[in-house]
Amino acid sequence: MLLALCASVVCLVLLTPGTAQAHATGENYVWLNVASDHLEGRFEIGLAELRKNFGLSLPEDPDQARAEVAATANTVQQYLLEAFSVSTEDGELPLSFTGTDVVEAEGLGYFAQYFYRTAATTIPEQLTVRNEILFEKDRFHRSLLCIEYNRQTGEAFGEEFTALVFSASNSEQVLDLTNIEGLLRVRDFVWQGVLHIWIGIDHVLFLLALLLTSVLVWRPNGPESAVGATAGRGAWEPVASVKTALWTITKIVTTFTVAHSITLSLAALDIIRLPSRLVESIIALSIVLVAINNIFPKFREGHWILIFFFGLFHGMGFASVMGDLPFRMMHLVQIILAFNIGVELGQLAIVAAAFPVIYLLRKTAFYKPVILIGGSIAIGAMALYWFVERAFGLA
Repeated sequence: MLLALCASVVCLVLLTPGTAQAHATGENYVWLNVASDHLEGRFEIGLAELRKNFGLSLPEDPDQARAEVAATANTVQQYLLEAFSVSTEDGELPLSFTGTDVVEAEGLGYFAQYFYRTAATTIPEQLTVRNEILFEKDRFHRSLLCIEYNRQTGEAFGEEFTALVFSASNSEQVLDLTNIEGLLRVRDFVWQGVLHIWIGIDHVLFLLALLLTSVLVWRPNGPESAVGATAGRGAWEPVASVKTALWTITKIVTTFTVAHSITLSLAALDIIRLPSRLVESIIALSIVLVAINNIFPKFREGHWILIFFFGLFHGMGFASVMGDLPFRMMHLVQIILAFNIGVELGQLAIVAAAFPVIYLLRKTAFYKPVILIGGSIAIGAMALYWFVERAFGLA
């Protein structure tokens, strides 16, 4: 029954015409490297951004696009000189362009490269960088300043070491060349994982829906009850000890963690790929089914299979979030591991906050009718709205 329902949902979502997806927050990249007596680097702007914002007719074929990027370079380069500058205490350092190219960024498409350098000069310890690239076109656009090397100090930072992130509200910043700490290091993705499960309300609701019955036990031969029971066939009863409840929660969290860790890793490594509308629709459906199962526990024996199956889709949802973070992933395996650790820490924080409350309330007269039934109905109704919105492309 469950598999048939899931198969039907897959067909429904794939066969329903979708609306155009919202434009994702754009990013461009500026490399600023310190040579012995000058600055050098490159601007990278996605071909899609150039088509949209500059009206350029850039072919999809990278070799043909490379020639067109070179032919239209003057237009883009003039804009870059107006939107970007590097200054010292003595004034702005003029930039001169030295060439163009097209490069593929894995998972992000093709980018045009515009190489530049400054004239020979004494490089100070601090630079003032003004970066307004495409902010007037899209107030949510971001521009990342990356550094590969500083030959004055002998430091090498790696291919995509992000030093500064610019936005429409933060378009001028000071770069201290004596203390370049960098942003979004691997360890920073632990916090990103924590943050994204906390702000991912559908993942939070899925977990909370599962926790509602963790402090209860199903008694198949219990008294007939209209609350949380199949009439005449059983009822939810409070667990006798905290040990029993904690063991149930451990199994829930472990099952969910194993499932979403598998697909988060596979999807982030681009080994598996499913349409985002399908993934997000099934995530919403998972919440609906868990909420229904709380009220009418049909899948008591297959409860863990249910959690594992839908956990796989939640993992793909987490992976899609990683694609929105301001970076191009070079150390992908380490980042996936750090991000996943963050997700688990965020998950445990939710459990730690919710469990004491529901455990203490489990024996009260209003737990089953208000918290279990009422909470499940509210969670299920919200998720059902998301499912319809996502499955039929109404968002």
